[in-house]
Amino acid sequence: MPILNNVLFEKNIEVRWADCDANQHMRHTAYSDLCAHTRVCYLGNIGLGVEWSKEHNIGPVLFKEETEYQREVHIGELLKITVEAGEPTGFTKSIQMVQHIYKNDGELAASHKCVVAWMDLCLRKIIGLPDQIKQDFTM
Repeated sequence: MPILNNVLFEKNIEVRWADCDANQHMRHTAYSDLCAHTRVCYLGNIGLGVEWSKEHNIGPVLFKEETEYQREVHIGELLKITVEAGEPTGFTKSIQMVQHIYKNDGELAASHKCVVAWMDLCLRKIIGLPDQIKQDFTM
């Protein structure tokens, strides 16, 4: 996965004991969890946080998610996780977000891609993209 360098948001997170497995490195699902947490922080930062979701009865949904691992990550390491605009999805109601997980020395540990859309929680149907997302993700 190429590094796109169009960083919209970044967050520093320390790897916790609960993020690691019996092989003494970060478990694969923890990469996904940390990326999800960073995406939620990004959404809150652009005005699409939990309160906005409750007020509008709209929430983000994940269509697809994949991670490519480059380096091991261990307990106590400080990671920088980015949120970047990915490739167009071919569907006007979804976007691709790309995230990179960097070790403290700047080395790339993993790349994570996901396809996200928004759902009307009452109608249970996919809706158009919120304006705040359209500003960051060129269509």
